[in-house]
Amino acid sequence: MAAPFAYLAQDEPGPETLALIGVVPKRWGRMDRISRLAVVEVGRALRLAGLLRDEPGKVETASVGGLIGAACYGCLATDLAFAETMAGGINLASPTLFSYTLPNIALAEAASHYGLTGPVYSLFSSDPAEAENEAHRWLVDESGPDFMVAGAIDIVPISVVQALGELAGVAVGDEIVNVNFKIVRPRCPM
Repeated sequence: MAAPFAYLAQDEPGPETLALIGVVPKRWGRMDRISRLAVVEVGRALRLAGLLRDEPGKVETASVGGLIGAACYGCLATDLAFAETMAGGINLASPTLFSYTLPNIALAEAASHYGLTGPVYSLFSSDPAEAENEAHRWLVDESGPDFMVAGAIDIVPISVVQALGELAGVAVGDEIVNVNFKIVRPRCPM
C-alpha cells in the first residue's frame, strides 16, 4: 500500500489512485498539489457513495452535484511557490503556477473532471461543518442539485503552520495535508 497522499508527487497516478479517479485528468502533469488532492479526494467521496459512472476515456457523476470546500489557507502553498519564481524578475514568473493561485481552482479542477455542474466554490474556514451547512442550503430547493460534495481541504507548508497556528492533518514531506470530503444529500422533511 502506498504512503498516504503519495499521488501528490506522482507525475502519473498509480493504480490505487486510478481506481478512484477513473482516468488521468488532462492537466494532471501541471496541476498544483492542492488540485491533485481535490481531484483524488472528491473522487474518493464520489466513488464510495456509488455516484460515479465510468465510461471509456471519461468518468462522470450519475446525477447533478456541486462542490464546496472549506479552506483556511487555500492555495497559499502555490502562491508562495509562484512568488519564489518571481524572485528573479517578472520574466521568470511561472505561468503554470500563476494559473493555480486562486483558491477555487482546485475545486474547479475536481468539478471539471467529474462533471459536477452544480455550484462550486470555496469558503474561508477550517471547519468542514461550514461547508456541509452551505451545501444543505443548496439542497433545500427542489430545482437545486441532487447532492453536494462538501468538506475541508488544505495543504500548508509546515513553516507556515508553525508561524500562524495549528492545523490538523497529516505531515507529508514539509507540508501538512488536511482533507475531509463527504457527500451531502437533501435532509428528509420532518
